[in-house]
Amino acid sequence: MNEAKSIGSIFSISTGKIEGVLNDDVVIDSGNEQEQYRVGQVGSYVLLPEAGRMIIGTIISMYDSGLGAPEKNFNGKRFLVIQPLGTLKNGKFERGVTALPVIGSPIYSTTGKDLEAVFSTYRAFNFSLGPLSLFDKEQLYIDPNKFFGKHIAVFGSTGSGKSYTVSTIIQKVSSLDNSHVMILDLHGEYAHAFPDQNIIKITELELPYWLMNFEELVETFIDETEASASNQMMVLKEAVMDSKKAKNPTMKDVITIDTPVYFGFLDVSARMKALDTERTLSGKEGPFYGQFTRFLVRLESKLMDKRYEFMFKPKTYNSSETFSQLLTKMLGLEGNKTVTILDLSRVPFDVINVLVSLLGRVIYDFNLWNNARRDFPILIVFEEAHTYLMQSGRSSAARKTVERIAKEGRKYGVSSMIVSQRPAEISETITAQCNNFVAMRLLNPNDQQYVRKLVPESQANFIDVLPTLRQGEAFIIGDSVAIPVRVMLDKPNPEPGGADIMYYEKWKKRDAETNVQEVVQNWWRQIRL
Repeated sequence: MNEAKSIGSIFSISTGKIEGVLNDDVVIDSGNEQEQYRVGQVGSYVLLPEAGRMIIGTIISMYDSGLGAPEKNFNGKRFLVIQPLGTLKNGKFERGVTALPVIGSPIYSTTGKDLEAVFSTYRAFNFSLGPLSLFDKEQLYIDPNKFFGKHIAVFGSTGSGKSYTVSTIIQKVSSLDNSHVMILDLHGEYAHAFPDQNIIKITELELPYWLMNFEELVETFIDETEASASNQMMVLKEAVMDSKKAKNPTMKDVITIDTPVYFGFLDVSARMKALDTERTLSGKEGPFYGQFTRFLVRLESKLMDKRYEFMFKPKTYNSSETFSQLLTKMLGLEGNKTVTILDLSRVPFDVINVLVSLLGRVIYDFNLWNNARRDFPILIVFEEAHTYLMQSGRSSAARKTVERIAKEGRKYGVSSMIVSQRPAEISETITAQCNNFVAMRLLNPNDQQYVRKLVPESQANFIDVLPTLRQGEAFIIGDSVAIPVRVMLDKPNPEPGGADIMYYEKWKKRDAETNVQEVVQNWWRQIRL
């Protein structure tokens, strides 16, 4: 603090911001190789004395009254607006500000030691995401317990580097002995970044239909706009319950409609076909005559479609006894893997919603019933979340499951990372539960405004910088960082797939021929590399 230089004084104070005027002799310094701090530059930090301690703030705007703000009536003066962030006392940083300085108090520039005190708050954890954007010699250290133990949101427009960011964050914990991360990968990008981890192509694994709860069965097979939908749900529930009890006689007294035990779709189909065509001895139509025809058509089409065989025609997981085996595989416990990539890229789009709901719920329920849950915390990464966690819409199974995880998951050792390029389309119930935001470049004004509403009001100004961020750069706001900070995230090694295609370079020179017949064969056989 002795090295700090007085650069101005305060003339206006409110709860959200402090305004000051720069001294006439202050030279705006953009920094150099020797000095890792800026004087009077937007984004730089300043110190404000208050009762034996120093309030640290960041400059969020500046203007010159002689050039563009004559209404302030300070001819030729330069002004800055400061956002208070925390307090430095005895060389240690504390979040929050208990008391504000008074009008007339000086404004000091920060020194390297001041910044080190702030950004080394969590240095003891030795968990860094990368160098600070404005002070590239200083690493950003975060509290990984607060970061992973509370829900995370990663937002950014296409091309901002979201998959890079997710990869580098998860790679930093993948080498730990007891980490458990599940990535729901809609585009098959993450296998490249985690080649030695538990990579599961869902279509090859099998995810049997009998793991579905009743709500997921309804969303898959019943059109709730049909007049007979309530009768379809009632009879479906009875048929599933009877089949579960018949197939699992030793558990019939404890089975509920949502218990994940084997049942036979042929049993369900046979009962509903009988009721759909039922006639009395006199030839009169039964009470459910013709009401299940559309349901049976939908059921039959799903059961016969080869794309859905991984769900509706399981060959390996076709009994209740195989459930433990399936969970062991999914959680990576077979080979002590710490990261599981659930590749959903070959899954038909119309079943993604139910599939995400099923996967999220099974993982959540596993720890709900796990007595050792405190020793088995799990992070679930929901990639492309806007495609199945919409605020509204007919498909709601995934949204309801993730909303439950967002509200109750931390109690059972299940946290989530919500990754999206369109945060404004995601259920606010989910994003409102996130305590850490990794906000990357966002160009859409609606998305910027949405993120601004999610962060504390005192930090909303930081969202204004989002359109200017570089690829791989982010603003991190939340419980895990000492103060909101702009960081250039470390690059993952290895990198995920799905990198941008260099159109112009590819158009200049043909490197490979496109074999149309091969494309057609892949299309027919649903083969994607």
